[in-house]
Amino acid sequence: MSQKRNVELFFAIVAVSVITMFLPIQGLSLAGKRALGVFMFAALCWITEVIPIAATGGIVVGLLAFLLPPVLNGVSVRTFYAAFSAPVIVLFAGGYFIAAAVQKYRMDGIFTAWILRRTGTEPKMVLGGMMFAAAFLSMWMSNTATTALMIAVALPVVRKIKDDPFSVALLLGIPFAANVGGIATPIGTPPNAIAIEFLADAGKKISFGQWFMWGFPITLAMTVIIWYLLRIFFQPKVKEIKFETRDIKFTTNHKIVAITFAVTAILWFTEKLHGVSTSLVAMLPPAVFLITGVLTRQDIKTSVGWDILILVAGGIALGTGMKVSGLSEWILTTFHLKALSPVVVILLFGILSLALSSFMSHTAATNLLIPLAISVGTSVSQVVVMTALVSSCAMIFPVSTPPNAIAYGSGMIKSSDMNKAGVVIALIGFILNYVVVQLLVR
Repeated sequence: MSQKRNVELFFAIVAVSVITMFLPIQGLSLAGKRALGVFMFAALCWITEVIPIAATGGIVVGLLAFLLPPVLNGVSVRTFYAAFSAPVIVLFAGGYFIAAAVQKYRMDGIFTAWILRRTGTEPKMVLGGMMFAAAFLSMWMSNTATTALMIAVALPVVRKIKDDPFSVALLLGIPFAANVGGIATPIGTPPNAIAIEFLADAGKKISFGQWFMWGFPITLAMTVIIWYLLRIFFQPKVKEIKFETRDIKFTTNHKIVAITFAVTAILWFTEKLHGVSTSLVAMLPPAVFLITGVLTRQDIKTSVGWDILILVAGGIALGTGMKVSGLSEWILTTFHLKALSPVVVILLFGILSLALSSFMSHTAATNLLIPLAISVGTSVSQVVVMTALVSSCAMIFPVSTPPNAIAYGSGMIKSSDMNKAGVVIALIGFILNYVVVQLLVR
């Protein structure tokens, strides 16, 4: 899309949003109409990506702070600016510092090499090793960064067997495993963090270990299922696949990163024993890495996902605005969502999450849906967790997730290959998530 068309589309979205604020909508207050206008602006910008989605998040915070306090008693600009300092933002920032150090010192490469040396040369074992490595790394660092690393490792071999169907399995297995790997931990992917923040605001605190108990079984099961399906869809003709791995010297900085990561993870998992919140523990990696010089100012500028933090903050502020303005209640009443049974509500939000996340950023999709899900009032934890988890299973198209886009960008797979496997995986993921939510989430 040309820059001129982008500008025209942006101003069209602004016009629609402004007009929405002045429409005579029965049962909706002035504050509610203003919040609806901001919601429309966010939804249309996030769907079209006419401006960077992180920029939309920042604008949403500013619009809400400007438009709502004048018409709502007891609501100040701080109500919305507080989104930037929400505990989950601090938690996610800590995760980014860990990821930055892991990438800088090639700890991810060390782990990948260790896995591939133990898989052997049989195609199915190599695929399993690559997928396991991608899923594990995505539990702790960006799914996008994980995929970029693993694709770079796989491409030299893929080029050697490019005429073999199994080359497609390798290129799809990595992003698909990275997508579901993020499900396992609160810092694995932004939708998890968004869900945890909204549930905390509703008085339902979810610990790191508790989320792991929900998410890890899904990650493990989905990785195995995807591994099995890709072997069926793209059966290998080659008898062996060899990867070249390089040894990396383990320095003092490597040891600092490894020990800090281990201590942080242990403290996250044992929150109930020591009582220190996960967000406070997340301050440990930045402190250690900056004091010891493991990370520099330049590393922080380039490696920490500030754009994602702004995007998540925008979603938190949007949810706050919808709640305090009465917009959430109006939507639930107008569409009779509160009259639906818990099972129908869980399935409905799961379907919406899967559908939206297939065509737009899953972070943006959950930013739009979770504020509504949290307001339903029926099986709140199950609805919100289902909405977040299912978004990570939307991997049908190249645009569905950044990992998918990276794999497709290699030029060695077709969109139809991704569609064929992605549809089956998305449906299985939806069913599996629903079962886990019903059995484990309360």
